[in-house]
Amino acid sequence: MAKMSKMEQSTLPESMTLEQELLVMRDAFRQHQNDIRQKYRISANEMEIILHIHDFGPQRMKAIGEKFKIKFSTLTSLVDKIERLGLVKRVNSKEDRRSILVNITKKGSRMLEEYNDQIKVIATKIKSMAQNETLPGLLETLHHVNS
Repeated sequence: MAKMSKMEQSTLPESMTLEQELLVMRDAFRQHQNDIRQKYRISANEMEIILHIHDFGPQRMKAIGEKFKIKFSTLTSLVDKIERLGLVKRVNSKEDRRSILVNITKKGSRMLEEYNDQIKVIATKIKSMAQNETLPGLLETLHHVNS
């Protein structure tokens, strides 16, 4: 077995702790999403559809089906349910009146605001705890990791 340098040894516990903390955060976000989904009585697929519409604007059913690889009949059932719950609504396209778009409602937007509140709380805590000079470095690192 190869011997680790002192530098590798000194960074090992720190990186393991970072990994553990990221896993804890992932689990906390997942639990929070589950709580929101239970409150609004929606599935993970329905939540993802709502998030997608929120992020990219009104979407054609065909585009949603292709994005999430969902059969049209299954997608129709999912959209029917979240429309009954008042989270999305079907609207006629202004460009092509024959085309129907799925759009998020105010209630759907409020649900997503509630969902995103946890991220805002964690971001505020990180900002208050991080030293001014370390926060930009952390943000840059996170940006590169997600690129």
